[in-house]
Amino acid sequence: MNERAWINLMNKIREGNVIPIIGPQLLVEADGHTSLQARIAARLLQDCGMDPGEVPLPPFRELNAAVSQLKGSVDDSELYDCVNNAIHNVTSASDFAMPEPIRQLSQIADFRLFVTLTPDDLLARSLRQRCAANEIIHSLKLASEATPDLPEDWIK
Repeated sequence: MNERAWINLMNKIREGNVIPIIGPQLLVEADGHTSLQARIAARLLQDCGMDPGEVPLPPFRELNAAVSQLKGSVDDSELYDCVNNAIHNVTSASDFAMPEPIRQLSQIADFRLFVTLTPDDLLARSLRQRCAANEIIHSLKLASEATPDLPEDWIK
């Protein structure tokens, strides 16, 4: 980007016209390449008795692939807990470092709204280190026969 484009981008950010959307591509380890979700997926598979080396894990979709692999053999509510535990265990480990892209985004004070598409709390943690954050969380309910994700009139 040239200097003029950077100035325009910074003005749009200050005006609130840019909303960062965080996806798994920003969750990389200190080397800048290794996917944090790959570590979480491997931990999840190990915790559920599977060998992570035997499950194909596409880059930056590793956790989704691991959950898809386990879905038929693990009860939904148990799988939810297993995913939550794997995320917690990996991101609470003594050797864990906040992904640099997340840390850098959280330092941009002019962003007033963030959208994250990842199932972790890393962005919220990073924002809390910078300032008091007003967290408003919107997420779909865990889909089941008893609790559908979408209202009935949405499907029609």
